Amino acid sequence: MRTLKILTILSLGILSSTGLTAQNVSININAINVNQTMEGFGSSLRVFNDPHVIGGTTSDPITAGLVISAAEEDTILNLLYNELGLTRVRPATGEDGPIENPNDNNNPYVTDTSQFDFSWKKMDAHIDYVSRVVPRGVHTYFPSTIKIEDWMTESNPEEYAEWAFAIIKRWKDQGYELPYYAIMNEPGYIRGGIWSGEYLRDCIKLLGPKLDTAGINTKIVVPDDLNANEAYARSQIIMADTVAREYVGALAYHLYGGSNANKTAMMQLGQQYNVPVWMTEYSRPNAFDWGNLIHDVIANYNVSAVDYMWGFFGSQESNGTQYISLNFSGTSYTGYTINKQYYVTGQYSRYVKQGSQRIDAASSNNDVRVTAYKDGADMTIVVLNNHGVAQTVDFAINGLNNLATLKAIRTSQTENWAILPDITVPNNSFTATLAPNSITTFTTVNPSLGMNNSLSENILPLTIYPNPARDVINIQIPDEASKGKITLLNSNGQHIKEVQFTGTGIQQLNISHLSKGLYWVRLKDDNKTWTAKVLISK
Repeated sequence: MRTLKILTILSLGILSSTGLTAQNVSININAINVNQTMEGFGSSLRVFNDPHVIGGTTSDPITAGLVISAAEEDTILNLLYNELGLTRVRPATGEDGPIENPNDNNNPYVTDTSQFDFSWKKMDAHIDYVSRVVPRGVHTYFPSTIKIEDWMTESNPEEYAEWAFAIIKRWKDQGYELPYYAIMNEPGYIRGGIWSGEYLRDCIKLLGPKLDTAGINTKIVVPDDLNANEAYARSQIIMADTVAREYVGALAYHLYGGSNANKTAMMQLGQQYNVPVWMTEYSRPNAFDWGNLIHDVIANYNVSAVDYMWGFFGSQESNGTQYISLNFSGTSYTGYTINKQYYVTGQYSRYVKQGSQRIDAASSNNDVRVTAYKDGADMTIVVLNNHGVAQTVDFAINGLNNLATLKAIRTSQTENWAILPDITVPNNSFTATLAPNSITTFTTVNPSLGMNNSLSENILPLTIYPNPARDVINIQIPDEASKGKITLLNSNGQHIKEVQFTGTGIQQLNISHLSKGLYWVRLKDDNKTWTAKVLISK
């Protein structure tokens, strides 16, 4: 397995806590003023052997896909989820042949599942992929259908609801209750057909009760549209309906055009109905342009989750570069290349954890851009220097106590996750010199675990679902665990609940009485410890 090369800079005089000059940039951070709760970073997914990954065709005649071993796939998965810290997966489905064609019958309230085909990349390969990345820390996965069945029309939303329920039920039956399901990919784009907000609203009103009856807690992502303009046009129709909006878990848009005014409108709509806003698809060929887009949607439009176009891909698409390029000859995998976008994203994703809260941060220089986050006693600051020359910055922090030292990590034109000397923070202030055209993270968070020191142990991943959860969580007891205890902790490491377990299987915990927020589940037997984060939403 190839290891990431982390540069260590020991004594270059880069950071100091003194040396103010009149030209210094000022950054003021106020931890008292809290904005959105962050929900992680991720990417869209085409499975490894999808012919599209290496430039092949995905409809008849289907060409051969990539030939890659399970061990080689695991290397890529470890890079994306263990190293980069991605926690979200958005399977791109619906261009791989019909799931239900022809219509199973003329009654959308009676489903003949024998007429549904979930094989390979239509759905089951995505479920298999998720089964491999959940133990690596993924907590949010939501298929987004590029194209629904050709025979579906707006005149019969009942048929869509039957079809979507069958997909969600398939995931559930395979052991993975979807936390979210995107109503459709880009309903405002001709590629998959233009679908109105009224139609999407009616589909949700029919699908939601089906989920309730089945005891499935999946929430709907709407409208996962081309840009904020298209998204707002449809979202306001959906959210105005008292029935439909009860089933909505997130508002989502992409960045293919659209106005800043409608990004603001989407933010305000989310605030009005207390629903998070996500940016679920985009990419840029220039990594630092991408870093600035991450900053922009988080800082200016309260986006709580950011998903890149592709985590891995073979044949490079024209509108951007994937995090990891799969190299190939013919159909044979020959290795991988980590692109700069990977490292730029990691300045956020490795340290800004699920459940972190964005706090106010302001810069005196428009080309030195800052966001800041707190997670219990932990803090992370991410700063972009868009100048072609170094900038010295004076930081002042209000509202956090006992902040003594910060780790510093930088990606620049010539560096990838370069580890800088730790800096002291006397009187909640410090000075740092930012390299030209760089992104620097100052943090108390351990990137390998991303947890408070009170929880830092030699741990193994634990499977929990649903996640996010509202009323109950299901904990999969590992096969090698015999007996022991399960502890629920809040983000500050305080014990909230403790139960004993014996044997394997599913242990269910009632969390309906708990406030929303980030919690930890820790499972211990006589020999090992397993942990996982869970987000409680109300």
